[in-house]
Amino acid sequence: MKKWIFSSLSLLALTAIQAQTLSTSPYSAYGIGKGLFDNNTEQGGMGDISTLNLNPYGQSANFYNPAANQSLRMTTFNISLRGDNTQYKYNQNKEKSGTAYISNLSLAFPVSPKSRAGFGYQPYSTTGFDVIKVDSTSTTPLNAQYQGEGGINSVHAFYSYNVTPEISVGARANFLFGDQNKNEKISVQGGSLITDYDTKTSYSGYQFAIGTVYNKRIGDNHRLNIGATYTLGTKIKSQFTYYVSTYNYNGPTMIALDTISYIHNKNAKTQLPNEFSFAASYGKDLKWNVAAEIKYAMWSDYSNPVYESNTSLTSNLQFKDSYRAALGAYYIPNFNSYKSYLDRVIYRGGIYYERGNFNLNYHQINNYGATLGFGLPVGKTNDASMLNIALEYGKKGSTKHQLVQENYIGFRLGFDFNDIWFRKRVID
Repeated sequence: MKKWIFSSLSLLALTAIQAQTLSTSPYSAYGIGKGLFDNNTEQGGMGDISTLNLNPYGQSANFYNPAANQSLRMTTFNISLRGDNTQYKYNQNKEKSGTAYISNLSLAFPVSPKSRAGFGYQPYSTTGFDVIKVDSTSTTPLNAQYQGEGGINSVHAFYSYNVTPEISVGARANFLFGDQNKNEKISVQGGSLITDYDTKTSYSGYQFAIGTVYNKRIGDNHRLNIGATYTLGTKIKSQFTYYVSTYNYNGPTMIALDTISYIHNKNAKTQLPNEFSFAASYGKDLKWNVAAEIKYAMWSDYSNPVYESNTSLTSNLQFKDSYRAALGAYYIPNFNSYKSYLDRVIYRGGIYYERGNFNLNYHQINNYGATLGFGLPVGKTNDASMLNIALEYGKKGSTKHQLVQENYIGFRLGFDFNDIWFRKRVID
């Protein structure tokens, strides 16, 4: 029965993945798109702190830091959904758009008393935008339409080992793959001639990360956790086709005029950055916990030959090192209450600030927000299965300097199904 449930949910999820719309943000036009990896709903309720496992029962798989799975004692299957509703502001203009997609699908389990393993799927990055821009400041006013779609997915696996009761280490491998399409059409106001810049890129390659966690009991029921990760910078294959053509319209009919440029490169490589994270938490077992985290990514090392010399998408763009700081906490009124279900709910909250990974029009695109989450126990009381909900409100960018400001509300829903699948039975 358990395997049937897992197989059915997996099939449903994998079918839905094929038709997902993950982003409508104009900022996803740059680089490999908007980053999405690390979409655990529990983490989402605490400011997206992910370097430590902040499940009070330890029964939630952590793929960002594989070493943070040292307390996992049951097989854990997770499926998570995410939806975002965003308002875009540009000068005096406002528009709204929304997305919904499967953000996590994973299975993790104990291998031995000291080791854990797991594998899963998550979106890694996404590109999705449709922007029309009119430049009337020059002597030849221009109309431009920018469109993009696609993204990179991650299929990944981790292995962790408890070196001592207090220290654990782990490693993760990601296989990244996906397609990204970007298009730009330029025309002179009042003219019929259109110049079309079209770029299609297929990405594939491996990424590796390592992590460690120090878990120290203080007194009878308090605990200090310290964790760190390092994601190795890597080059992934970026096969691309770049095509520039001109055409005009005769009524509704498009008439192609000329091919200006055609480039097909099978051997291009995109350099992804080194990333580091550090986090610490302190709390009382099964009662409360406070955690802080900082992440740093060396995006100044990023390079992508696909967009080094073509189209205006890369004008006034410079990649910069980025960092993200977050603070989060959870509280359980009474985890063992039999009188009130609400006393057994996990209440979460968090705040974060992110310095963006690129400058646009010589200004950094920053992001900040607040989160609220709830862990709702389901099923048997001894397996820690849980329905998690997370809400998020944030702002990205600014209306100054001809930029776009995004005001977004996010909703996440995740289900952790925990049970003993692979442990050998003593009595049958």
